Amino acid sequence: MKQTLKQIKISDIPDALQRLGISQDTTINLTIETVEEEQEDILTLLQQIGQEAQAKRLTDEILEELLADES
Repeated sequence: MKQTLKQIKISDIPDALQRLGISQDTTINLTIETVEEEQEDILTLLQQIGQEAQAKRLTDEILEELLADES
């Protein structure tokens, strides 16, 4: 089984493992990567998403098609 937990406080790890059904006696592999405290603002994030979309040639027309309600 492979599970990824993102942005979890160290103090919350035992509870998270328990919620996943992992017993205290189970041996696991654990990779730790610290998260910068300074969060990007929403405008910067949206700008990055827009740049990625342009790089992948996502046009306004394609976006409208993807978001169209087909109900």
